[in-house]
Amino acid sequence: MELLPELLEGKYFLAAVDGSQLMTIANYLSYIMGIFREDEGLSIVFREEIKEEMESISEKGAAGPFALITLAVHSNLFSVGLLAAVTAVFAKEKIPCNAISAFHHDHLLVPYEKKEAALAILKKMQK
Repeated sequence: MELLPELLEGKYFLAAVDGSQLMTIANYLSYIMGIFREDEGLSIVFREEIKEEMESISEKGAAGPFALITLAVHSNLFSVGLLAAVTAVFAKEKIPCNAISAFHHDHLLVPYEKKEAALAILKKMQK
């Protein structure tokens, strides 16, 4: 299974903000890795550099820190089971994981202190 895991530098956080804040967060796009619109508002994955700003517009604060691991293999948008296999192994090793699928790649948010263990698991799965 080719995963090509890449650990991105830095610490990442997740926050929820009201949809009315879209123009405010647009000012920080170079630090934002993802935005997902839900009925309750916007969920944002962002780098540590804007944590204070995002917490100031979020009613719930920011969750994290997380490490962000990108599976650099190009995603097949119709594939079945890749993330299920990864998250199953993480669950067995008691590593929480929030998986995000984008057009080109899959991305994994894992607790920052478990980043090395998660990366080792992914590299072992590649073999």
